[in-house]
Amino acid sequence: MIYRLYFLFFYIFISCASPVKQEENNANNSTGFLPDLNLANGIEIVTWNIENFPKLGSRTIDSVYNVVTRLNADVYCLQEISNRNSFQELTDRLIDYDYVISDDTDYLNLALLYKKNNFIIRSKTSLFTENMYEFAYRPPLRVEMTYIGENSIDFTLINMHMKCCDNGYARRVSSAQILYEYLKSSIESGILNHIVVGDWNDDISDNYNQNSFNIFLEDQDNFKYVTYDMAHSSSNAYDSFPGYGSGSFIDHIMISSDLFEEYQGGDVQTIRLGDYLAGYDEIISDHRPVVWRFVP
Repeated sequence: MIYRLYFLFFYIFISCASPVKQEENNANNSTGFLPDLNLANGIEIVTWNIENFPKLGSRTIDSVYNVVTRLNADVYCLQEISNRNSFQELTDRLIDYDYVISDDTDYLNLALLYKKNNFIIRSKTSLFTENMYEFAYRPPLRVEMTYIGENSIDFTLINMHMKCCDNGYARRVSSAQILYEYLKSSIESGILNHIVVGDWNDDISDNYNQNSFNIFLEDQDNFKYVTYDMAHSSSNAYDSFPGYGSGSFIDHIMISSDLFEEYQGGDVQTIRLGDYLAGYDEIISDHRPVVWRFVP
């Protein structure tokens, strides 16, 4: 845990653009101080719930464009795309990126932005369309990708947005069971390097009898949340959903065992965009993006 925090703060210190609080930015809505996340010969995967995109129309589109290009990550897994035309407007401007979007969700859609010169999309599908209720009528988006950098790697990326609120706990438990059985079967069939990201809508640090994802937490031989240490931190400084009570970490990245070595050599962090953009919550989202970076 201490090593993880040290690595996080060390990275922030050496970034070509160090974090600056709003006060130090004179409260300007500028993304010029955002760190460049790009890792030489590596992969950066961001999960980001961008809350009913676009919340404030063109102002939101402009702000998301600036954040995506400044952070310069390889892959952005996005949740809550509520207007496809606006998303198309955004992607038309992101000339270094291509995208994949779900065909089976008409509301609060799932999408993926990726640097088109760095990756090949081998396949795309929606999972569990026969279990729409359990997955809040947002079937996970599964994309098979190949990174074509110096150390090429095939991996399967699953972007999802689980059920919140009301009877959400029971539905999350059910969807976690379905997902677990699917992943185990997929691994047994020889498919490697699973990365499951998104808005899981629950904190993995909850007590056992309140935890939606015990099934994964109890199988540490096969699965690991790279966000585990941050979710269990005594500090709320890097919570992905700061507006819930004193803060909560509900946006997770989970990997299969064949990526454990990459996890040990990588780093994970929450990007506190509110420290760079005054009015971030109102303009873009009530969630913060979470990134995992690793060298294959």
